[in-house]
Amino acid sequence: MNIFLLNLLQVAILGFFLIIASPKTIFANLQVPEFTKTVCEITINKKEIKKLYLEIADSEKKRSYGLMNREEIMIDNGMLFIWDKSEKRNFWMKNTLLNLDLFFINMKGIIVEIYRNAKALDQKNISSNEKVTFVLEMNAGELKSQVGDKLNCPIIKY
Repeated sequence: MNIFLLNLLQVAILGFFLIIASPKTIFANLQVPEFTKTVCEITINKKEIKKLYLEIADSEKKRSYGLMNREEIMIDNGMLFIWDKSEKRNFWMKNTLLNLDLFFINMKGIIVEIYRNAKALDQKNISSNEKVTFVLEMNAGELKSQVGDKLNCPIIKY
C-alpha cells in the first residue's frame, strides 16, 4: 500500500477515535462517583412545602466532585452535601459549568445562610459565616427559600 494512503488511513482512524472517545469523556466517566438519590421536602415561609430530588454527597470523594462537569440539572433537582459535624464550609465553582445557589443548613435542618448565583467556573472561595452540617446546591434562582426555612430529608436524623 502506498505510504501516503497508509498515513491517511492512520490519521482517519485516529480522528475517528478522538471524536468518538475523547480523553475528556473517558477520564470524566472514570472519576465520577456514584451518588445515591433521595426525595426531601423544604418548607418555604412556614407554609409552602416543595419536593426536592437530591443527590447525596456524604463522603470526601463525593463532596470533592459535587456537581462538576454537569451541563444541566433538572428542575427541583440538586445536591445535598452532608458532614458528620458542623463546621464553617468552603466551596468554589471550579469545573462547575452552571450557576448555583448554595444554602447553608445547620444540624437542625434550618437554612442559616444563602449564597445566591455562584458563577460557573469561578475559583473564588465561597465560605459560610456560621458552622453548618449541610449545604444544598440548586440551579441559581430556582429555589425561593429564605433563611429560616427548613429542609426535611428521610436520610437525615435531626
